[in-house]
Amino acid sequence: MSRLILVRHGVTAWNQAGRYQGHTDVPLGEDGRIQALRVAARLADEQIDLCLTSDLSRARDTAAAITAGRGLSPHETPALRELAFGRWEGIPTTDIAVQYPDDWRAWISDPVTARPPEGETLQELLDRCVAALEAVIELPSRRNEPHDWFSYAAARGQSSGDAGRSVLLVSHGGPIRVLLAHLLGVPPRAYWQFAIRPASVSVLDLYPEGAIAEVIGETTHLRDPAPTVVASEMAPDPAAPAR
Repeated sequence: MSRLILVRHGVTAWNQAGRYQGHTDVPLGEDGRIQALRVAARLADEQIDLCLTSDLSRARDTAAAITAGRGLSPHETPALRELAFGRWEGIPTTDIAVQYPDDWRAWISDPVTARPPEGETLQELLDRCVAALEAVIELPSRRNEPHDWFSYAAARGQSSGDAGRSVLLVSHGGPIRVLLAHLLGVPPRAYWQFAIRPASVSVLDLYPEGAIAEVIGETTHLRDPAPTVVASEMAPDPAAPAR
């Protein structure tokens, strides 16, 4: 068994304004930086052997907060970036249907094969995210042939033996949703049914026969009192005034 911890980056100004971000490198807002520290506190007792992160700063800085003091250096990769929304990036979601009505209808109807103008499809997003994950951790078989132990004991939360490596993946809403769909056997087009809010935590145990979700989209840690910010725990905010 291996453990996969999926964390969405903290909130940004574009999140709060309802704008598609995609590959645009929008930094964490002040709220997002506090959220990243709360995620770090939530995962303080979790074993983390390897950290993968999107190379966009909102994910990268969230990963840095979580791994601070662990002796881990997050591995950055563009393969874990958000879906490329092309010309929709920076536009409020309420305006896209007005400005791009045909493209919007096509994408809403079938995001797996349709794409935003100059963007990518959900299938392309899924393919690159799965490839990045398969390079570092063994994923469950897709044969859907459960063994007796897995069917009855694992589903009740019993351990099959020594745990394998624990991988932290810090990314964006789209990548986490499609990975959850893939690992839990849900059709990719149903990715939107997972509520993956900024700074949420999802934890899955990966067995050869399948994945078991411990939590999906947990945000209870965001209600904790604001953590004390230690300067070394976070990268400097590029939007902050010089002091």
